[in-house]
Amino acid sequence: MKEKLTNNLALKLLSLALAAFLWMVVVNLDDPVTSVQFSNVPVEILHPEVVTSKGKTYQIEDETDTVRVTVRAKRSVLHSLRVHDIKAYADMKEMSLGSQIPIEVSIPGVEYSEAYSNPRNLQVTIEDEAQNTYPITPTTTGSVRDGYVLGEIKADPEKVRVNGPKSIIERIDKVVAEVDVTGLASDTVLQSKLVFYDADGKAIDNTLLTLQDLKDENDVRVQVEVRNTRRLQLDFDTSYITAADGYLFTGIETEPKEVQVSGSTDVLEDLDKIEIPASALNIRDLDSKEEVVVDITPYLPDGVELIDENAGAVVVTIGIEEEGSRTIEIPTGAIVVNNLQDGLQYSYVSGNNLEIKVQGDQELLDALELDEGSLSINLVTYKEPGEYDVPVEVKLPEGCSLAENVVIKVRLEQVENKESE
Repeated sequence: MKEKLTNNLALKLLSLALAAFLWMVVVNLDDPVTSVQFSNVPVEILHPEVVTSKGKTYQIEDETDTVRVTVRAKRSVLHSLRVHDIKAYADMKEMSLGSQIPIEVSIPGVEYSEAYSNPRNLQVTIEDEAQNTYPITPTTTGSVRDGYVLGEIKADPEKVRVNGPKSIIERIDKVVAEVDVTGLASDTVLQSKLVFYDADGKAIDNTLLTLQDLKDENDVRVQVEVRNTRRLQLDFDTSYITAADGYLFTGIETEPKEVQVSGSTDVLEDLDKIEIPASALNIRDLDSKEEVVVDITPYLPDGVELIDENAGAVVVTIGIEEEGSRTIEIPTGAIVVNNLQDGLQYSYVSGNNLEIKVQGDQELLDALELDEGSLSINLVTYKEPGEYDVPVEVKLPEGCSLAENVVIKVRLEQVENKESE
């Protein structure tokens, strides 16, 4: 039996080796070794303290923070391999020439023949680290609900301390926290993200910046105050206004007659006017109409603000008439135009209103009202384009007369003939 087993031993061993070789050939033909390239593999920085411990910082250049990695392995291995399985790292301790760090590649838990990156080196720029503190400017987009206006807008925190490369720190001109206030109708606190801008208004990449006292650039709150609005009449006390002997005070006109204000609902709900005391119009012995400008902002109730800051300057026209006379202001549109020549059109050069001074018994003057059609002009003698001073005919009741003739400047122009299409 033993002799049978040992007969032709060499031939049997050769057969076994040949079988094993053939098996390996078959396996390799079925699962060959090949290579595949993986893009956007992130590069991890090891031992950054080599630079940062010296008061400096680094900036990755040429977009080498992600690389392409070529892996050589069996097809079955490559088929299941993903980018997140590949680890690429650059060790600051291996930096050469002050700017190049070799990139090493590994694939933990995977059997592979070779793995390398392209590019082979991480390019960095080393520069001094800097720090600065900037105020945070809160800004808004959108509009609050109708009937409301924005009040105070405040960032929390109000400033931020920033560390980073000196070249970037020196570029920062403004730090902004922007929030959308669309549809707001009450005080609200909104979360915001910090955006850094240079002097040209361009956003700065803050990847290399470190924010002190904040978790990240999203850790900012903006307090938004929303105020109610209302239109209020202006109520002037005119008791200190007096006219000179022989003249009468006939009242005041204000421009504007009302103002729009903002405030809390509790403050505004009981307000319908702004009262201006007599001391604001302490004007004596007037013998002609006078205009004065009154700043009403000191007389606003507590908690009330003007929506338009310029509306605080109110023009007050004080009417003064000589006894036995009255000046009436009539819209020029109320003037009846007679006998306008064919081919001409008219307009008034002197504005939208016409002043007419009437004299007579004071009781009649006080009750005088000029009806539509009381004023007219006759253009029968004005046949050519141009500007003319045209007399105005005024119909007055018995006992009243014009204190002076009324003239209005009229512009006549040729009507342009438009050909029908």
